[in-house]
Amino acid sequence: MSRPSEVPLDDGDVFVSRIEPLAALFGMPLFTDLAEARFSEARRHGFIASLLCVELDDFESIRMRHGRLVADAAMLSVADLLRLSLRREDMVALTGEATFVVLLMHCDGVSAHAKAESLRLAMTSMDPTGTGLTVSAGVAAGVPGPGLRLELLMTRATDALASARARGGDCVVVETAPSLTRIERAAPTH
Repeated sequence: MSRPSEVPLDDGDVFVSRIEPLAALFGMPLFTDLAEARFSEARRHGFIASLLCVELDDFESIRMRHGRLVADAAMLSVADLLRLSLRREDMVALTGEATFVVLLMHCDGVSAHAKAESLRLAMTSMDPTGTGLTVSAGVAAGVPGPGLRLELLMTRATDALASARARGGDCVVVETAPSLTRIERAAPTH
């Protein structure tokens, strides 16, 4: 039986990939253009968006210890996991050598955190390269509007990813918007 990304050739004994994992991901210029359009729609209709920044932990050290082919296989494994684990309407882009960004529309921070955590656990348990592969993720969410543009959501998710790395990696950190924190503090407690 073939996996979803493979199709049998001839007698079914030989398989070839229909979609290369990285070819199925957006580049950042196209991702940004499409995400801005989705943000505009979200602003008009008042629905929430979440952004995940996902990064392979110690990618450079994997490359140094195990070589470029193993490091590339690790990166492709993360790309493939993201592509196959997300909803069809979600958008994934490669932003750096081993960093991915995921836009989840109609997805609140709690659900985005759960998705990021499930992706982290799946990658850790899968460990396709046998290198002790782990990933870290930063999560940011909010309702797009005058105070929340795509670049601010990206900054918040990137800051959350930096916090995850500062904690030693292999974790998910959710960034809380400063304005939401002020509202929570000002709310009366009973």
